[in-house]
Amino acid sequence: MQHVIDVTTRQKTAIWDHLLPEGATRESAAFIFASVQESPHMLVLTAQDFTLVGKDGFRAQYDDYIELSDEARISIIKKAHRTNTALIELHSHPFDSPWAPSFSLADMNGFGETVPHMWWRLPGRPYAAIVVAPNGFDSLVWQKGPHAPDCLTALRVDGETLLPTDMTLGGHHVSQI
Repeated sequence: MQHVIDVTTRQKTAIWDHLLPEGATRESAAFIFASVQESPHMLVLTAQDFTLVGKDGFRAQYDDYIELSDEARISIIKKAHRTNTALIELHSHPFDSPWAPSFSLADMNGFGETVPHMWWRLPGRPYAAIVVAPNGFDSLVWQKGPHAPDCLTALRVDGETLLPTDMTLGGHHVSQI
């Protein structure tokens, strides 16, 4: 099964600029509201809108950990519910690193709570997450259930294919578009 996220150049630029501003020392976050197209062999999440989480949207914001405020989380879920869209969570690891980008242990522990909650609040919709770093990105998609993520096959930006590192789940990118 292939898992693809489609965004426009304008959307990607706005989101990446927010997540990785020059001199950033703290993680930041954004959410994409995506339409869902499923076939037997492919899941395509197409960005319809996005929101950039500002300082007021965090309960905690550090260089290695973020936590959304209750108000921000409620607002994001309500918008996804109202627009009948799936959510794609994005956050940054803004530090330079010699290692390929991947989700941290804290990120993975957070998914254990966040993803089942999103599946309960937005039933029947997949959930995806992207971690963005200066040297690339990694991504996971929960399509079959809230406890078994798959690697994203590709992020397509106006048709240009960008590949995640797949380091979180072992670094073996086997699917190609």
